[in-house]
Amino acid sequence: MRNNIKKQFPILNQKINGKQIVYLDSSATTQKPQCVIDCLSEYYTKYNSNIHRGSHVLALRATEKWIEAHKIVAEFLNATSYEEIIFTRNCTEGINLFVNTYAKHNLEKGDIVVLSEMEHHSNIVPWLMLQKEIGFNIEYIPVADNYELDLEWFKSLINKKKGRIKIVSILHVSNVLGTINDVKEITKLAHKSNAVVLIDAAQSIARLPMDVKDLGCDALVFSGHKTYGPTGSGCIYIKKEILEKLPPYMGGGEMIREVSKKDFDLNELPWRFEAGTPDIADGIALATAISWLSEAVKDMGGYDVLINHERDLVESFISQFDGIEWFKLFGSRERVGAITFNLKGFSFAGCKESKIDSNTRGEDILEFISSQGVCIRDGFHCAQPLHDKFGVGPTMRVSLGVYSTQEDIDRVVLIIKQGVLRTL
Repeated sequence: MRNNIKKQFPILNQKINGKQIVYLDSSATTQKPQCVIDCLSEYYTKYNSNIHRGSHVLALRATEKWIEAHKIVAEFLNATSYEEIIFTRNCTEGINLFVNTYAKHNLEKGDIVVLSEMEHHSNIVPWLMLQKEIGFNIEYIPVADNYELDLEWFKSLINKKKGRIKIVSILHVSNVLGTINDVKEITKLAHKSNAVVLIDAAQSIARLPMDVKDLGCDALVFSGHKTYGPTGSGCIYIKKEILEKLPPYMGGGEMIREVSKKDFDLNELPWRFEAGTPDIADGIALATAISWLSEAVKDMGGYDVLINHERDLVESFISQFDGIEWFKLFGSRERVGAITFNLKGFSFAGCKESKIDSNTRGEDILEFISSQGVCIRDGFHCAQPLHDKFGVGPTMRVSLGVYSTQEDIDRVVLIIKQGVLRTL
């Protein structure tokens, strides 16, 4: 089944140094099926034009496709209307949009924003930036020793600070620990404090069913490039009753209905939040990717099958290192998506090229793994506070996609073992 899916991804059919590529870096970005690549090509070769502005055939077709893409995403998330769907470049832009519209105009000094200790930097830094301006407090739900969020701590915080908690912004699945957070329960608890909830679905969007009505969240963000779609595409869903009250994020063309020298009238939703010429081709291709993913999951038997397959691959990877003293798993065995670990005696660089805690041996093994056609990642994975919490330096990460197979896992395990043994 996975081999048939893998054939739909042209990049996975190539060889590196004469060796078949094994791509296990999907938490950073997923590869793209041929239909998404074709969609991008079709836009630029058949109807490349700006949207909402022209009356000629190409402009009308591009506009129709752009609106249709919003509707496809809305249906995928089970949103009430495409008016609740704003296309962005990625999760980061979606979170920044929310922070600089809703949060900026609803938070006061002394209010509380709740995050967690396992957040991606994109769901920490924007809040820290706004905190410097307004002076609200940030509280972090602790990650317990079992690598899950301490919801009892969160309940206690609500009881103590009920009237002050205004926003809860939380990730659905950790890109480091592979933990699936109970965001539905977190949302229920937050709403008891009348807090608004934003969910970062970057890692969950491509492996879990996503129903914003069932989750009950007020807003949700995801990136297209982690959903088998193009880079430069993404979405933020915000409930219409909230969205209607928000000030625009950016000013310019398309977000207005009329402009005079002294004033302007806002356009309808969601266009008032999509100022200027957007990534038209990428947005349309994002919808193609989501449609493809929906059909692929359906063909394999549903999300339960996908999740169980991932869990089987995770367990297979970890079990092949059982009893090996130099393999150090970061997190629990119960996880999806990402497997992070360290190799005793080796250290690795951080997210950037700063060589944080790096040494020659770490660089050597990474170079060897890459030379064998295997793509994995090392670093803090943009979650340095989580690593600091457990006193763990930069880690290696194997992360799965819908195309990942048992053969991929067996291959990377063998190559990691060979890489360690050749340096001893």
